Amino acid sequence: GYWFGHDMFTPPFAVYPEITRDSILFGGTDPGRFCPTYMIFCESFIPPAKRRDPKFDRRDVYIITQNALADLTYLNYIRAHYNRSTQDDPPFFQSFFHTKALAFLDKIFMTLGGRIEERRRREGVYPPTEIKTPSVEDSQIAFNEYYADAQRRASVGQLKPGEDVKNEDGRLQISGQVAVMAINGLLTKVIFDKNPEREFFIEESFPLDWMYPHLSPFGIIMKINREPIAEMTQEMVEKDHKFWTLYSDRLVGNWITYDTPVTNICAMAEKFYLRHDFRGFTGDRKFIRDDNGQKAFSKLRSSIGGVYAWRIANAKTPGEQQRMVKEAEFAFKQAFAFCPFSPEAVYRYVNLLLSLNRIEDAIAIVKTCQRLDRFNLAIKDLLTQLENMRDARVIGSDLTKALNEVQSFLQKKQTGDAMRVLDQIAANPQADPNSLVNVARTYAQLGNAAGLEQTLQRLVKLVPDNADVWYDLSAIQAVLGKRQAAIPSLQQAMRLNSERLARDPKAKNLVLDAAKDDRFNALRQTPEFQQLTK
Repeated sequence: GYWFGHDMFTPPFAVYPEITRDSILFGGTDPGRFCPTYMIFCESFIPPAKRRDPKFDRRDVYIITQNALADLTYLNYIRAHYNRSTQDDPPFFQSFFHTKALAFLDKIFMTLGGRIEERRRREGVYPPTEIKTPSVEDSQIAFNEYYADAQRRASVGQLKPGEDVKNEDGRLQISGQVAVMAINGLLTKVIFDKNPEREFFIEESFPLDWMYPHLSPFGIIMKINREPIAEMTQEMVEKDHKFWTLYSDRLVGNWITYDTPVTNICAMAEKFYLRHDFRGFTGDRKFIRDDNGQKAFSKLRSSIGGVYAWRIANAKTPGEQQRMVKEAEFAFKQAFAFCPFSPEAVYRYVNLLLSLNRIEDAIAIVKTCQRLDRFNLAIKDLLTQLENMRDARVIGSDLTKALNEVQSFLQKKQTGDAMRVLDQIAANPQADPNSLVNVARTYAQLGNAAGLEQTLQRLVKLVPDNADVWYDLSAIQAVLGKRQAAIPSLQQAMRLNSERLARDPKAKNLVLDAAKDDRFNALRQTPEFQQLTK
């Protein structure tokens, strides 16, 4: 805890300066909120001779948690601390008991409280200069802004994973961590914009989109720069790399480099954390026994890795992109080594590895995490998904070769051989939708109606929301004289067609297609067909 709190204000190794005086610090996770709060409100008040660092005194820092800004009570709390002139304290007894008869009690306690607060402010409990904090109106604007944005994105299917937005009786209902943190993020932006003369720092709890262009490493935390950073330069990443290389020596030892294979990271994690085999270990054994410390420092490092990962997709030059890939992986390697059972470190590293087409390394990371956290069902599901993805890639490669073989047979007029390979692909339980579409198209070209129907039957199970596949299935069933099957398939196609047109009025209208599609001639005079194609 002392390391975390003290190093947040005064980074070791003389790589970064101490956090700027009179700055605003957004804390987030439990240690990111508790440790700096302790250092500001407790450690700074201890007589210098009894402090671990006699010179430490950071009563100048404004500490705000980014996690609670959506709560009006918390906004009142920080307003009372740091923007006192705008905070109107409600009379407690009158409000609680709903009577003005107790006004005398409120007067007694508020007078007493006012004297105590005035004395404590003189003693430096809070910085003497006020900052501007969000008002009730600012909070309402943030809620409305998020509500409107979520409604717009829900209508076009662009909600984020974990964003719980439901339409109940025409009214949008929003809940869950993702939604709350989005509102918190908007309010951190309000504080940032209202205090342009202040410098800002953050111990990230939950990634806040608006901050990413402004963030740069600053020891174990990050600085929120006033202007967006045009490029994460070589000098910036070298300082971060040097700092965390030295810091790793404090925790698990200094053995992780750019070139350390993932398999080595996994092997060392199992050796130290699972088997407690400390032969060759040069870190701090107390750290290996400290679950909370492992989670905290892993999160700090993976947060910086997350900024690098964001810049991979937003780099201005190929050189910066390559630099970001290199530093992101180094950061995620360390984050994983600090806490190999941290879901955040695992998921962020896995996402990077998948983007680099290194699925075997991703599987190795998740397997190691699972060995250390055997009852984590989410990690178990992630491993299953990755293994299925790997198997599908192998099968997909084989299917591509098989489809190329079909085309080769057709060019040579060897229809029988082409049909044999097509039947094999269609029967393959691992065939993906794209492969089956190619098979269906080729069956149609060859006039194999039975093969086409069977392939489309498989396709509608894989892509049940695709109106066009249901339409083609109904059409071929009509050609084969399967009226009892064709009508339900057409009903499904037209239902999905209506939903698609509601989202995009310019989309293809299957009702118009059916009116002139000869494949439906056998059904055209039936009441069911006429009703569906009105």
